[in-house]
Parts: sequence; C-alpha cells; structure tokens
Amino acid sequence: MKVCIVNPGRCGGTVVLASLANKLDNFLMIYEITNHKDGLNVLKANQNIIFKYQFLYTLAPLKGADKYIIVDRKDQDAWIYSTYMSAVNYHWHGSLKHTTDRFFNQNDFNIAKDNLLNLYNNYWIPERERLLKEEKTDIIWQEDINITEDVYIDLPSRKKTKLTPVWSPTYKGTYYGLS
Repeated sequence: MKVCIVNPGRCGGTVVLASLANKLDNFLMIYEITNHKDGLNVLKANQNIIFKYQFLYTLAPLKGADKYIIVDRKDQDAWIYSTYMSAVNYHWHGSLKHTTDRFFNQNDFNIAKDNLLNLYNNYWIPERERLLKEEKTDIIWQEDINITEDVYIDLPSRKKTKLTPVWSPTYKGTYYGLS
C-alpha cells in the first residue's frame, strides 16, 4: 500500500506523517518528496510506503498512490509566514536554535506573500479539489490537529527527533517541524 500525504508545503504534513508512520507496521517512511520524478520513483516501489509530497515544489499531480491524505491550513498567513521564514533563514524543517539569528524583512515578506497566495490559489486549490473529487481524499486541517502526546519522527540522517512548534507568528495552527 502506498500512502501519500499531500500538502502545499510548510503546512504541517510532518506531524501527520510521523503520527501515522509510528502507527503503521512494516511501512517504509519517506520524509518528503519535493520533485515529481522522485515521487514517480517512490510510487514504483513494491513495498508499503508512506510519504509526504510537497505539491507547490513540484507543481505536478502525483497519481498512483493507494491512499491520499491532504494536510492544509485555514490560516494562510501562518502558512505564508512559515514558508517565508524557512526560505530566508535557509532552515526548511524547523526553527532556528538561536532566536536572535532570525531574518525578517517586511518588504520581502509582502512580495513573498503575494507570490505564495498566487501559487496557492492558482495551483494548489485546483489540485486539492481534484484530489478530493477524483481520489476521494481525506483532508486534515492543520488548525484542527490536536497534539495530545509527543510526536517523534525517525529519519535516516537523525536519531528519533521530537517535533516542535516552529515558524508561527501565532500559536493557532502552529506548524510542527524538526528542532
């Protein structure tokens, strides 16, 4: 069985991936796919796999999984903020160790916001609707995820790592990532 968690990017799919991967026996977890070719190669695997597909990095639907789960955000400002902060601080998977090291520029942020909303509305929304209609996909809203226990992710390059709140200007709908 091939389980694909689809998200626009930086929206919290990691916590869903880790939670499900920790509950599924005999599944290979692949942290994230950020290009379409790698996604197609993952789907060719002859094993049980669960992985996260970052749609706005690929701008291409990934067809062929047995089950799709969408993880998205209602709070688009928080999604835009986490995406912007991840990019400008070159730290894609979590918060910086030293809060004084964070870079933020309001003018650059405003430009990024316009660009990200354009991508979200013109590419992600049609793909999300296609998945809901054609693939009978489940959707999980980041703001509705209630973390009641610590969630850990086990990656080949790291030891078991606890997911922590990162890159959110508000606490509601906090994006969870690697610290």
